[in-house]
Amino acid sequence: MTFRLRTYIVFVFLTFLSLNISAQQLDRIGKDQPIKVSGGLSFNQTAYQAWGIDSRRDPYRYILNGNLNFDIYGLAVPLSFSYSNQNFSYQQPFNQFALSPSYKWMNFQLGYGNMTFSPYTLAGHTFYGAGMQGSPSDRWEVAVMYGRLRKAVAPDSTQAGMEPSYRRMGYGAKAEYRHKGGNICFSFLKGRDEGSSLNNESLQGQPLPAEENLATNLYLGQRFGKLSIQVEGALSVLTHDLSSEKRKSQFIDHIFPSRTSTSAYWAMNSALAYQISAWNIGLGYERIGPEFRTHGMYYANNDLETATVNISGAMFGGKLNINTNIGGQRDNLDGQKVSDMSSLNGALSMNLAATKKLNISASYSNFRSFTVIRSQFEDINQADPIFQIDTLNFTQLTDAANASVNWVLGQSKTTSQALNFSVNYQATASEQSEQAQANADSEFWNGVVGWNWALRPADFRFGFSMNAAWMVPNDLTPSNLTLGPTVTLSKGFWDKKLKTRSSLSFNQAQQDGETLNQVWSWRVGASTNIKKSHSLNLTSTLINRSDFKNDKPSFSELTFTLGYSYRFSPGNKKSEKSLEN
Repeated sequence: MTFRLRTYIVFVFLTFLSLNISAQQLDRIGKDQPIKVSGGLSFNQTAYQAWGIDSRRDPYRYILNGNLNFDIYGLAVPLSFSYSNQNFSYQQPFNQFALSPSYKWMNFQLGYGNMTFSPYTLAGHTFYGAGMQGSPSDRWEVAVMYGRLRKAVAPDSTQAGMEPSYRRMGYGAKAEYRHKGGNICFSFLKGRDEGSSLNNESLQGQPLPAEENLATNLYLGQRFGKLSIQVEGALSVLTHDLSSEKRKSQFIDHIFPSRTSTSAYWAMNSALAYQISAWNIGLGYERIGPEFRTHGMYYANNDLETATVNISGAMFGGKLNINTNIGGQRDNLDGQKVSDMSSLNGALSMNLAATKKLNISASYSNFRSFTVIRSQFEDINQADPIFQIDTLNFTQLTDAANASVNWVLGQSKTTSQALNFSVNYQATASEQSEQAQANADSEFWNGVVGWNWALRPADFRFGFSMNAAWMVPNDLTPSNLTLGPTVTLSKGFWDKKLKTRSSLSFNQAQQDGETLNQVWSWRVGASTNIKKSHSLNLTSTLINRSDFKNDKPSFSELTFTLGYSYRFSPGNKKSEKSLEN
């Protein structure tokens, strides 16, 4: 029986099963609407005018967007369109349909669906076919699927980036048993390419081997008081070419036929966590072997070994929370690559609730990556067997830190005011053979201080902030400083039905103390909602820029945007009537 025939049989069986389920729920048909229509419509207009420069956009532009969604007994049919004075587009993605009927504890997926068994077997891969998942009891969870994992795609030189492939069919299952203090989970996925889905004429003489894959995983988790342990292992047996010669018959051939192009790949991860009073200590380890991949993964991040240590806890009655982690990673596990890369990173974060009105937080992270490129000429041209050539050793360093303070200066039923401050720092550097690279180092500072005041009964808010950004100079890069204030206002009218807002900003850019440019920007906006279905929005922006060093002309730009949107759903009319009453 072919994969395609089995797909149709399973699909038809589950379709009739879903119809039978619907027949057992006929008492709901009279209560629920058989057809539900929802969607929305929006119309936006933009006017633009520039002085001092050529216009950088059209003086007038409009765009009309619409979407409709028909729900027919759970079958979703989405439609959408977009029309403007520049183009028109229409989408009708009904060629990807999905049915999701359910019965008792069973949830079905018919048509297009996706499931996740494990990161090492089926990991969110979309399939076209049928599936079921659910929990028959508190202790058990099961899932099965069968369908097409990949379409047949013929080689096409006119489509850049499109890789040819055979039609790929697959099936899999997952079973998890939960007991007191732990759980056990097993899953598998079997995938196979159909070589007959593309003929020789379609392949245009290009070699395209058909694959077959069997991926399995076993997960064990157990808690012993304050200690918890998790272990997971995965095996992926992959035949790279189904036309290759079969090997001598073995017991495993009844499950997965072995060929000369068949290889096995491993992956595993483990974690250990221990709780001591208010502190948690965790250890983690993961190893994904070279070339590990499965037919249930879109992308295989393989040939990696990762180890982590995590410590978190609270002090001073929970007022101070600390979280730190250290990790390392390396690749080229079997030494077959021409380059090795390893990294070491650490992070520390703290949050202090000093009082009910004062909160302080800080964090620091450090990343180090090391790359060693081995050339074949090292052995050929090496004169001294003791001296090691290291001119192809690279080191990249990144440090980042930030701190913030939030202080509520006053709070009452009528007014509130708060002060906030934050600063960020980032530094990067590169080294080759213990020598710093020219123009590779950089340091950047960014800071913001702001004050906000609100008058609650009048729905009025006022804010002031000062922003600064500084690029620290080095031997080849000058100092760059940008700073300026921002003032914001917002006011609500008619019981907050109409919301207005305005902001005025100024910033000045300097290089080695010399002013480069100045920018003023003024923004005004208003928005309102009518009966939850209609909304209006108006915004305007005026920007003025003056350049002093590059002999560029000063210019101004004015933009107006008016938008209207309408949303409707089966419950909209009821909600509107309740508002009117």
